[in-house]
Amino acid sequence: MANKKGTFSKENQPKNRKGKSERTKILESFKRLSKTEEEFYDLLTSKAFDPEDSFSFKELLLRVSPLPKATNPLVKFKFPKDAKPHVQAAHVLAAIAEGEIPSDIGNVFIQSIKSMIDIEEYTDLKERIEAIEQSLGAVSG
Repeated sequence: MANKKGTFSKENQPKNRKGKSERTKILESFKRLSKTEEEFYDLLTSKAFDPEDSFSFKELLLRVSPLPKATNPLVKFKFPKDAKPHVQAAHVLAAIAEGEIPSDIGNVFIQSIKSMIDIEEYTDLKERIEAIEQSLGAVSG
């Protein structure tokens, strides 16, 4: 079976490889210094218990007990999902003005509406171009 253009093979390999990850580089550095990952963690832990070293303690604490990520609250308000985008945006603005939703959450809604418009426009243009290309191909072929 022949390889498709988008599949990887011996002959078709990515040209821009990312290189080694930071973790790999650090572990290779450990080897050059004849140190192990365990020795590094032991050193970090001993530094964390040194009252003079507040940096290591904070870093180790964040690894053991990370801070929870902030999330937006769930909001409920009347949203006309089948309405035109400008009507939807107007409803969001009204909900912000009436205090039903916070302004930052409302902005997320409006940006999402705009993104959907952009996606629809792109899809429509792509379909039109493909139709034109097909009709030109049929005429010239």
